[in-house]
Amino acid sequence: MKIMHGMREIAGQAYYSVKGLRSNGYDAKLILWDESTLKYPYDVCLKMVQGKRYMYPIYVVKTFVNFVKCAFKYDTFHFHFGHSLMPWNMDLPILKLLKKNIFFEFHGSDVRQESIAYRENHFWRDVRLDSEEKLRARMLKLGTYAKAFIIHDDELLPHFVSEYKPYIVPLRIDPERLTPKYPDPGKKSVTIVHAPSNRGFKGTSYVHEAIEKLKEKYEIEYILVEEMTQDEAFKEYLKADIIVDQIIGGTYGVFAIESMGMGKPVITYITEKMRKTFPDELPIVSASPLTIESEIEKLILDGQRRHDLGVKGRKYIETYHDCRKNAKILAKIYEGKADKIDGKAVFEEIKEL
Repeated sequence: MKIMHGMREIAGQAYYSVKGLRSNGYDAKLILWDESTLKYPYDVCLKMVQGKRYMYPIYVVKTFVNFVKCAFKYDTFHFHFGHSLMPWNMDLPILKLLKKNIFFEFHGSDVRQESIAYRENHFWRDVRLDSEEKLRARMLKLGTYAKAFIIHDDELLPHFVSEYKPYIVPLRIDPERLTPKYPDPGKKSVTIVHAPSNRGFKGTSYVHEAIEKLKEKYEIEYILVEEMTQDEAFKEYLKADIIVDQIIGGTYGVFAIESMGMGKPVITYITEKMRKTFPDELPIVSASPLTIESEIEKLILDGQRRHDLGVKGRKYIETYHDCRKNAKILAKIYEGKADKIDGKAVFEEIKEL
């Protein structure tokens, strides 16, 4: 197989997927329209910056030339966030006519529908979601051409109609890139890091409020990480004794597993339904907008627990989120050898790899 990932980078999942596939001997490349804000590596970037209207005629030529090259070079296409080689997915009928294998990986807001999200997790009412009619229409369109859909865990499963039930491939990172720095259990003052890619989704206002109240009782340094490259952000994460990810979404994301890879205790909201779909040893501290203050306070008061959670988190991501292992699941999907099983079963399969 000659595999292409593109055309958007979402939290490093395209980059890590390609890296994992290559480590398993597959010919895989990552091609992007434009660089990600966190500057993840890529093989080819068309440097098509959004908003530069005067450049659009050149972008049209770039897009078409890239489409022709890719159509001849690759036989398996793995697209992220609903974007394919050309705007409005105009390339899909041609790729299907050429008998290419087409896969779409969804990451959250590109498929999450209001009514379903609110039913599954009422905290989503704090977040404005995209029109579900638009999302459903796009899913039906993409499903006409895609061999399969892919998601990270069970949280998005209710958003798919039965005929388009997706495969599950857990989030991917490279643990070897992350050097753990476990919290000092004897440290009295604490450094708390929060890195909101989207303040509404992350519940940042609730996090701010909780920390301001706790500052009245404890010595706290609060670091808010925004608009940084990945390397810059990692330096800030390493300073943390506690990392707060999101307290709305009900599952964990890339920031959480990167933080665990650095040996940090992580607070993220995990619904009871979702926790049952993860391995029993998941070391994340779950907190909602209603409990975030009390959960942070418990960690402030227990330095040994902070250290132990950091150690367990590092082991967890090495076991379940190594891109080299998870790429084997991706390859099975491309080759038509994978089963559409739930997240719990996929995690068990990865554990044995």
